[in-house]
Amino acid sequence: MHSHVRRGLPMLTAVGLTVGVTALAAPAAHAEPDCGRAPVQYSVDGGAHWTNEATMPAESGSVQVRLAGVPTAGCDYHVSLGSYATQGATWATSGQQTFLGWATTTLTREHYRDTLDVTGHLPRCYGELALYSVGEKYDGSDSDHPLPHYPDEPFSGLMIASWNGGTACAPTPTGSPTAPATPTSAATPTPTSATAPVTTAPSTTPVPGAPTASPRATPRTPATTTPATAAPTLAATGSDDDLLTAAGVAAAALIAAGGVALRLGRRR
Repeated sequence: MHSHVRRGLPMLTAVGLTVGVTALAAPAAHAEPDCGRAPVQYSVDGGAHWTNEATMPAESGSVQVRLAGVPTAGCDYHVSLGSYATQGATWATSGQQTFLGWATTTLTREHYRDTLDVTGHLPRCYGELALYSVGEKYDGSDSDHPLPHYPDEPFSGLMIASWNGGTACAPTPTGSPTAPATPTSAATPTPTSATAPVTTAPSTTPVPGAPTASPRATPRTPATTTPATAAPTLAATGSDDDLLTAAGVAAAALIAAGGVALRLGRRR
């Protein structure tokens, strides 16, 4: 038996040396730090006041964040701020949400403070701001990044703080506005058709010395005169007047001649 032990010792020694050398050559295992959830505080007034309240005291597009206490070395803490338009002023009435903007940062033991800014993407009416501890953008682009929708939120277990509020948007006017009517000058004549000229009604004002006729009287057709066979009366009357005139002239001449003869006889 002793001879068997003496023969096995060299073999056991070789195995032990091999295991020892392998163990020494292997790299030491790297232990991951236990980071846990980010101990984050935030401020909405430029760093004057810090809090970790779950409800933001006011709407702010610029939020400062910092790690509270002494963070674990080697840990990265992602913090994001999302802005959304909603249909109501509370989480329960937020309804369908619309993604507006997003900002994110990574805080570490060396970089323990930063500012998240979404001032250019704030809601105009009802809205929500969500501050959460992950570097993902929940914009509804796919099923892994859904939009918040009551009662489900993608930040479950990750929410640091949120704000809901705002006012209702003004209603959108319907229809096109009516253009003001352009005033028309009374002196501007109305164009008439070339085929239908405007007829001016005859004036009913009586003209001195002219016979007055009714504008609605129907014009009479002149009667046809049949010529007479006898001589016109006016022609005969005109001849008699000429004879009488000649006789008067002759009588006056005779009277004048008699007067002359009488004066001559007296002188003799």
